Amino acid sequence: MVALPGIAAADVQNIVLVHGANVDGTTWRGVYDRLTARDFNVTITQLPLTSVEDDVAAVHRNLDVQDGPVLLVGHSYGGVVISQAGIDPDVKGLVYIAAFQPDTGESGGALLAATSTEFTPDKLTVFDDGHYLVDEDAFMSLVGNGLSEEDALFVARSQAMSNTAILEHEVDAPAWSEKPSWAAIATEDRTISPELQRRMSVRAGSTVIEIENGHMLPMTSPDEVAELIAQAAEAVE
Repeated sequence: MVALPGIAAADVQNIVLVHGANVDGTTWRGVYDRLTARDFNVTITQLPLTSVEDDVAAVHRNLDVQDGPVLLVGHSYGGVVISQAGIDPDVKGLVYIAAFQPDTGESGGALLAATSTEFTPDKLTVFDDGHYLVDEDAFMSLVGNGLSEEDALFVARSQAMSNTAILEHEVDAPAWSEKPSWAAIATEDRTISPELQRRMSVRAGSTVIEIENGHMLPMTSPDEVAELIAQAAEAVE
């Protein structure tokens, strides 16, 4: 567990959490419970996962109903979404949790291909309409490592269908280039390699912590993730 300084009253009270591909907002429940216990106003965006444009629009709808400045948090593919949606003037900072931090012209799929992991295209079942699922065994061993076998199996079998278009979208003008950012690196990640996470966070100038666990940090390490988010909320202006 990573110990961070105690948190005083935060300047930003509104936090919007964005989940990754092939899952839904319930993956944030442990983090949500910890943040709301500290009196943060927490909203979880449910992404349609049909395109990055549709997912960004879903985040913007949640941003539009916030009262005051917002901290925007993304897990995994959610990092692509917050990098685009975070240009909203009410967003004061971004937090990346085992997430993509794409630069201009980069896509999630290209970043995955740039650093080799066992999470390869042959682990996906792609349907005629472009939607895909991660094969159950691969999901449990590569995405869900660090979860109990019971939880990994449940998440694998309750996957939200995602469209391959979300992996192909090239980002323009990422919000982290203009706003402060934080990143939690999953040191045992078998989906987005830890080396890639570190490289992206250094490039973005993010404040970084490392958590010794697999890709699903919001579920496996909610204490550390919530603490980082609270620290970021205190630090942004």
